[in-house]
Amino acid sequence: MRKAGFWMGWLAAPAALAGGNAWAQDAAYAVVPVAERLTVGRVFGDAAVEVQLVFVILAVSVLASLAIWAMSLPKVGQADAKGLAGALGRLRIVRSAASPLGLLAASYTLFSGFLGISNVRPAPTITVMAPGWAEAALAVMLGLLATTVAVACERHLEGRIRRAAA
Repeated sequence: MRKAGFWMGWLAAPAALAGGNAWAQDAAYAVVPVAERLTVGRVFGDAAVEVQLVFVILAVSVLASLAIWAMSLPKVGQADAKGLAGALGRLRIVRSAASPLGLLAASYTLFSGFLGISNVRPAPTITVMAPGWAEAALAVMLGLLATTVAVACERHLEGRIRRAAA
């Protein structure tokens, strides 16, 4: 078997999955069986209850931003200033709170993981730590997604208001 550098291993893994490259088939990588693969659902299911709650809040925030935006579009044509101000205020709340909430959940997850690492000998492998890192990444991703959707909805609504006023 050939010894591979870091990048050659990363390049060989997709080829090994495809089953094409003879060199990749000699690599020391093995694909995890489907029943043992880490998925978004498993990351959510294995998360602490507090982090699961944050995941749900952030997912609902994405949907709520879209609902607020969709319900506010007809109000632009009706010149409902009070209703539009309330909608924009709600979108601003999501915009300003989602990213910090996602980062808080990620920090909580990483902190718990680091406490666990410090109390275990020998130190866990990357395979053991990867689910925790995936959980932290999912928290950040959901926070950024909720913020991005809220900002896009807010900007679109503001643009429609400006065009209607002109």
